[in-house]
Amino acid sequence: MIKKKRKFVAITTLIDKDIVISGDTTYTGGIRIDGKINGNLKVHGEEDSLLIMGQGSKITGDVEVEKAIINGEINGNIKCHDYLELNTNAVVNGSMEYDILEIHEGSKITGN
Repeated sequence: MIKKKRKFVAITTLIDKDIVISGDTTYTGGIRIDGKINGNLKVHGEEDSLLIMGQGSKITGDVEVEKAIINGEINGNIKCHDYLELNTNAVVNGSMEYDILEIHEGSKITGN
């Protein structure tokens, strides 16, 4: 199997572990979440985007992005237009749509 080298956009937004956002959120570029979002998270526009969720982070709502690397918890549906990676501490309670999926040992999925 030949592995394709993935290109990711730079992280331009950080939601730190002590931050809680309530309400739907849109962003462009790359975002890293170590805190919590209570609402839907969606990429704004059609440019390349990246979501990285650190361990202990949580999103309660639907997520729509280009690429995502999840190591936190999502209670909602995920729609990734390209690449979705679920790391060891990932917990997903909802349906997932993706083009490419990579699941690491220890991640938990409840849904489709």
